[in-house]
Amino acid sequence: MQIAVMLFDGFAALDVVGPHDALTRVPGVQVTFAAERVGPVSSDSGRLALVADAVLAEIPHPDVIVVPGGAGRRRHMSNGSLHQWLRAADATSRWTLGVGEGALLLAAAGPLHGRRAASHAGSRSLELAGHGATPVGNPFVFDGKYATAADGHAALQLGAELARRIRGPIAREH
Repeated sequence: MQIAVMLFDGFAALDVVGPHDALTRVPGVQVTFAAERVGPVSSDSGRLALVADAVLAEIPHPDVIVVPGGAGRRRHMSNGSLHQWLRAADATSRWTLGVGEGALLLAAAGPLHGRRAASHAGSRSLELAGHGATPVGNPFVFDGKYATAADGHAALQLGAELARRIRGPIAREH
């Protein structure tokens, strides 16, 4: 199973690290950090960089997409290369995740239209609604193949729940 974690300059580290930690523990998964260019990508703090191993176009059909938030997402809210990749990859993904403000980026690209999305109250809820999503005040929400976490703190919970769903029921040993 291929998991693509989308990176962009200014991503929120917790939005990436939580799901990454949970999903890499599932047997048979390959997690790839992907961005518009290969190489180091700086987080929103400017003190952490993760290395993008692939260009987004090299992963056209991941099984799982993880979209983080962060201050850098603001540069990608209008239709551009990230939106185009998200829509194309989402068309064939088994799961698509938006973490924190990543849900806003995912909503702006279109996939969350008519879907419930986790959010804190306030401007993020209004922005989600403005892109056609229905804000929900839960830490994380699953709606069909879409899953969103309200923030980086809920990202690990979301990743753990998705890991459980990917693995499926585990038989009890007696």
